[in-house]
Amino acid sequence: MLADFPVTVDSTQILVYTESRAAPGLLWTDDHVAQGFAWSDGIVSFGVPDHDGASRLEVDLARSGALDPQALWAVQVPFHVTEPLRIGTAFETHRVALPIGRYNLTYQAFPGTDDVAYVLRLSFSHSDSPEFRIVKRGGDIVTDSVLRRDAEPAT
Repeated sequence: MLADFPVTVDSTQILVYTESRAAPGLLWTDDHVAQGFAWSDGIVSFGVPDHDGASRLEVDLARSGALDPQALWAVQVPFHVTEPLRIGTAFETHRVALPIGRYNLTYQAFPGTDDVAYVLRLSFSHSDSPEFRIVKRGGDIVTDSVLRRDAEPAT
């Protein structure tokens, strides 16, 4: 496990972005909401349904982005790591360092425990040809196919 920390999810999203990115935010469209993520080179926002209380965020390196049968929903996006990352919410991020390379980044959500609403897992798996994929519908994800592969930066 690379990181494991509690988060209070602001703006119903989890962010992953390269540390040098000046403005870490993306504009979401209805298509982004339906697929559960908004992506641009060096940044991705993953949707989290509105809920009360904290969640737990786990970050790991994995051999593959295989779906855990316990997952409530899951999506996969390409991510090129060129420097340390910032991972967390709009108001609180943690620095996470990974080996430089190309990855499939798989986001899976699991039922919470007594003290958290959800356990959210970000798994980075090396790939020569990373791709976008809806792995499992659920939460706010209502489509089986990726509708948009790009998002405009928020300024």
